[in-house]
Amino acid sequence: MQTTKLTIVPVTLDPIIDESSLTNSPQFSPNPSCVIKTATAEISFYNGVDEHIIQTILKELNKL
Repeated sequence: MQTTKLTIVPVTLDPIIDESSLTNSPQFSPNPSCVIKTATAEISFYNGVDEHIIQTILKELNKL
């Protein structure tokens, strides 16, 4: 079976400032900060999620 080497690129997410975000705390925004879509799943990350959870999910995705 052929395997493809995956490259993980670090990114920084900056909040988008608009009038509606002034009423909601950016930490508890109802909109996800990052969305990862695969053939079988869609994973959403929200501000304030623990870094260990993100690392665990990325490790599991790497196994697919």
